[in-house]
Amino acid sequence: MKPDIVHTPYDLGLGFQLGSNCFEADANSGINVSTVCLMESCNDRLNLFWELEGADKPILLIEFDNALVARVLDETWNSTETDSNRWRGIDGSFARVIEGSEYPTSPDLLKTIHRDAKHYAFVTNDDCVDVIALGPPRAKLIEVDEIAQHRLQFPLPY
Repeated sequence: MKPDIVHTPYDLGLGFQLGSNCFEADANSGINVSTVCLMESCNDRLNLFWELEGADKPILLIEFDNALVARVLDETWNSTETDSNRWRGIDGSFARVIEGSEYPTSPDLLKTIHRDAKHYAFVTNDDCVDVIALGPPRAKLIEVDEIAQHRLQFPLPY
């Protein structure tokens, strides 16, 4: 029998928690997260943008400096590649760390080369953005007119 796939809520450090609630206010924060994510990548950098309702600023930006793999599961809240009987810790959290996942489908080489990589998931009611990265994400709220400052460009300015 294969091991459990454990979902643990991840604190983005925003001072409030977001639920996977698709424009229905989280009972604890009163902040709504959209189901649509703008995802940009360049080299090993990854930026994820979500619209928020009820927050101090309307855009949630999540940045990764060392993203290895990223995907969007459209119109599903979680991977359909594994047996759901193995999932543990599923709750309404938006940000999660997943241990024991089998994403990507054949992760053995990735795990051999990058032993410290972690699987993060950002879950809305309709979508799931999966990211495997060597470092943790940084999250912040920004204004709409600040989006251009955070867009990834090739080549990346250093």
